[in-house]
Amino acid sequence: NKDISFGDDDITKPSRSSFIENNAVIVVTHVFIKEEIKQEDIAFKTISNEDGKLGWREKKVTQKGEKGITEVKYKIVYYDGKEISRKVLEKNLIKNPVDEIVTQGTYVKTGKVHTGWGTWYAWKGGLFAASPWLPMGSYAKVTNKANGKSVIVRINDRGPFGENRIIDLDKVAFAKIASIGAGVIDVKVEEVLN
Repeated sequence: NKDISFGDDDITKPSRSSFIENNAVIVVTHVFIKEEIKQEDIAFKTISNEDGKLGWREKKVTQKGEKGITEVKYKIVYYDGKEISRKVLEKNLIKNPVDEIVTQGTYVKTGKVHTGWGTWYAWKGGLFAASPWLPMGSYAKVTNKANGKSVIVRINDRGPFGENRIIDLDKVAFAKIASIGAGVIDVKVEEVLN
């Protein structure tokens, strides 16, 4: 009769209290339980805000985000060396995350004002427009006089060439200030200087 040593948590089949017959096969699953402490990152949030003193094309990180840290204590159970369960026993906050703040400038410095008709065309699919005279690559603020909505567009084409038609907006830009079904709207076009 050999002595077989078991750990307190080891599992035997048949159970330890069973009567063992000759030539019986006893299956032992070695159970090992341990506690482990791990530090885990807490993601930071990104918050956007606006600043009327910053130019409308400026965007900057005004507060760098930092991950937080939490310490987690786990109870881990292994069967024959293989992890079968992991349970959180407790969590402790070590360091709070710091929000990242991204500031978008909203200041638009405008120059000459033109009024007339604005139309739309489907071209690049962006905030672009055609103008008969504004410099290529320059920006213009276009306001729908009927509802006060405005959009800033980059001049990248020439046109429109109809009477009192002063700007031809890309469909995407037009949709920001009016319904596409409108076709032609009364607009105020301001040259953007910054």
